[in-house]
Order: sequence, then structure tokens, then C-alpha cells
Amino acid sequence: MLSIEHRIGVSTHFLPSTHGEDIFDAIEMIHQAGFKGFEIVPTLDQAQLGHPENYPNVGIDLFEATPDEIARLKQALCVFDWVTVHSPHLDWNLASANRHLRRLTWDCFDRCFEFAVELGAIALTYHGGNTTWGFIRDRERVWDYNVGYAKHLMPRAGEVGMPVGFEAGGLEYLKYVCDRVEGWGINLDIGHAYMAAGSDKGFFAYVEEFQGRIVEVHHNGINHYWGGYMEHQPPHLNNAIDFQRTYERLKEIGYTGPIVCEIQGQDIAQVIEHCLESKEMIVGIWNGTRRLSDRWNKAT
Repeated sequence: MLSIEHRIGVSTHFLPSTHGEDIFDAIEMIHQAGFKGFEIVPTLDQAQLGHPENYPNVGIDLFEATPDEIARLKQALCVFDWVTVHSPHLDWNLASANRHLRRLTWDCFDRCFEFAVELGAIALTYHGGNTTWGFIRDRERVWDYNVGYAKHLMPRAGEVGMPVGFEAGGLEYLKYVCDRVEGWGINLDIGHAYMAAGSDKGFFAYVEEFQGRIVEVHHNGINHYWGGYMEHQPPHLNNAIDFQRTYERLKEIGYTGPIVCEIQGQDIAQVIEHCLESKEMIVGIWNGTRRLSDRWNKAT
């Protein structure tokens, strides 16, 4: 089992190409910062930050990349101890009311799986499908589309030993899928889970319900303010998640998988600063050398 220091990585999901960086620049920067793990969202069409227009996150396009380009990426990733893959989700929807988009999403997600196998990834996360605005359906019908994809993929995932699961969504929905697909798990995004639950009690219900089925953890903070929740925040801006109890409990239940930082920054350098702060905090809590005096990253 890897030490906690070696189990913390960074996702391309929040690595903006602010200064024209590409995936290979990001790999070098994250490696030089001392991280042992790396998560790839295989797309060039997602972004979070930038004004007046967003800067696309670094990545790779599975519909356009050549075998040689994927081989080059695989070689570059050898500097890390492990890699995970996170499916793209912007405008993709397994449960769309549009049958053609459902098929295209299915194809995209299958490509993500084979990409993960090619890279030797240790886990793969998907976003489940959701409702389509303006088209009313029973929620179980929407959930069943996600169950259908999980049932399709699980035999192949079991064959290669790839831990897979959905992230985001309420506990009832995630349990609905996991109860119907043996071996299927969840990505415990601590920010998404807390916002869905709205309380400490509700959040820790995720940990208890899915212990043994958590394939990956996404780490980020939440700032609760008058306008609602601002997620994917660095630890010093968090005021909602109980980081101390969260990581103590994950250790208690024997979680040994990857912990991937998804934290916003104006550029990759700032994201790395926030992820290094997160790494120091998580390692300290896990090893019992740091105890927070508040919900933000402030030690006693």
C-alpha cells in the first residue's frame, strides 16, 4: 500500500491553459511540485476560469488523438506512480432525452475506458447522466440509463481489474446504481457530497454507506456564503467541510485509494500552490501530526 504522501495527485480538470500550456507542460509542472499521481480528463473542450473568455483546461481529445500521440502521453506519464482517468462531462449526458446524444455519450465513455486501460490507470470516474431541461421524466427512468451503462461496462472493468464508479449526485441516486450493479463504486467528491447533503450528518452518511466501494476521492473545499456554495476552493477558504473528521474517518474505514485535488486557480502555478497546501493538510491529519482549530486550514 502506498503511503498517504504518495496517494495525493492533481486533476487536469482544474488546470487552465492560461499561458498557453499543454498537457505535457502540466505533467512537468505537477511532477516538479512533488506529486506522485495525476488524473486526466481526456478532452480539450472543458474550462472553468478566465475572463472575458475561459481558458480551456489542458488535456487530450480521444476523438482526434492518434495512437502515436497517446503513446507519447503514456510515456510522459511514467514520471508518476499512478494515473487515474475522469470522463469529460460538459454537454455529455448518459440520460439525455435525445437518444442520439445518449449513444454518443456511451461511445465517448467507452473510449475513456479503453484509454484508461491503455494508460494502466488505477481508477476511472464517470459523471452519471441527468435530466434534460424542458423534458419531464420520472427520476428512476433517468437513473436507469446510468444503471444501464454501468451494467454494460462492469464485465469489461472486472476483466481488467479497473475500479470504476460515478461521482456527483445525491446518496439515494448513487446507492440506486450501486445496489443494482455488483462491483460498481463511487468517486467520493467531498465537495459535491457535502453540497448534496447540506450537513455533516448527511455528508458522513456517504462515507458509511459506500465504505469499501469508494474507488477514488476528489478533494476540494467549499466556501459557504450569502449566494450559496462556491466549490473547488483551497483549504484556507473552506468553511463548510470538516476536513479533520473527513480524513480521520477515511483512514478508519481503511480507504487506500487515490486522493485527487480538484482546486481552482487562475493558472497552473496557483493551482499547484493550492494543491500543495491541501497535500500538507491531508498528510498531517492522516498521520496525526496536524489538527485543525477551524474548518479552514488553520492548525491548533
